Amino acid sequence: MMIITDTASDILESEADELGIKLAPLDIMFGDVHCSRNTPEMLDEFYRLLAGSEEFPKTSQPSLDTWLGLFREAQANDEDALVLTMTSEISGTYNSACMAAEMSGYGDRIAVVDTRQAIICQYIVVRYAAAQRDAGKSLAEIVELVNEFTKRVHVHGIMGTLTYLRKGGRIPASVAAIGNLLKIKPTISINAGELVSPAKAKGTAAAKKIIWKDLEHADLDPAWPVYFPYTSDRAQAEKLRDETVEKFGLDPENTRFRQVSGTIGAHLGPGAFGFAYVTAS
Repeated sequence: MMIITDTASDILESEADELGIKLAPLDIMFGDVHCSRNTPEMLDEFYRLLAGSEEFPKTSQPSLDTWLGLFREAQANDEDALVLTMTSEISGTYNSACMAAEMSGYGDRIAVVDTRQAIICQYIVVRYAAAQRDAGKSLAEIVELVNEFTKRVHVHGIMGTLTYLRKGGRIPASVAAIGNLLKIKPTISINAGELVSPAKAKGTAAAKKIIWKDLEHADLDPAWPVYFPYTSDRAQAEKLRDETVEKFGLDPENTRFRQVSGTIGAHLGPGAFGFAYVTAS
């Protein structure tokens, strides 16, 4: 079975090779500079450009030709194809994959699933699907399992600045200027497939107290690590990890760090960080 996901999943190319996953790249452009690959070097370059440019990057979803090429490869190998896309509330990637599946003529050998997730949560869902494939589950079985599993994956984070929401046209410049002056730190999460900011705190310490509330009542699945995603400042994620481990008695060996790629990272900005986890039910 061929499993395909887009690069909003934050899966590095080397990890995709290890997992047997195909990546459909979303292109991220600063003028003529393209940052479409999920490699450590490309992520470093992306955040360097993001921090140093007044221009907000443009993004484009995988083309129909990209999807069709992958589906033809699956058909040539007589494989089922499972596509796991970022949430359709943020991108048209799911719709374009569905369109390509209809055009391919490969019928019910292709399943396209809207994970209702992105970044680290999409990464977790893809890893789960790969494990089910490796356990011998059928395409239909994995689709059903994934649709249930994705509801158990949660992410909460803190943005370092309002600047990139302003650059991306999400908030007015005046609101960003006042918010930055007051050191407002928006919290972020993915809820029902949407990237939302449920609360805004004055200062990082207050923002941490807000996102920790969700972890206080979470019944964690010990089979999964607690992940600490970050955009470009790993030190912030490391500090949050250490504080969270101490506060909740977590096993530090069962924690992981993940860097956020550019598709969502452009809106979060260089100073964003947080945690993600899987609940038992």
